[in-house]
Amino acid sequence: MDFGEKLINLRKKNRMTQKQLAQKIGVTASTISKYENDNHRPPIFILAKLAETLGTTTDFLLDDVAGLREKNSVNAFPLIGNPELEKWYLELPYTLSEKDLLLLKQISEAIEKQKS
Repeated sequence: MDFGEKLINLRKKNRMTQKQLAQKIGVTASTISKYENDNHRPPIFILAKLAETLGTTTDFLLDDVAGLREKNSVNAFPLIGNPELEKWYLELPYTLSEKDLLLLKQISEAIEKQKS
């Protein structure tokens, strides 16, 4: 189950409309719709509000991290094994193009080479 599906299920389980959920966490109903349709990913501070409001954890909401990444970047920026970069990557907006993500990957690789 991807992020949007989890959000829809939890919102309905809590008997809330998109508008009600949006008001509770301080965003618009259209923003909730974008999250539910996997068009945008919430920033970390909104993710925390969603989890708290819906009675779950951020870990549960983000359980399909690999699926989210592949859907949006064709696995252009794999960071498994580096929790700090993985967390940073999750904060990137959906709007980054594959070209942008490939550039970030090249930068990451250059940094790793400098460390060696």
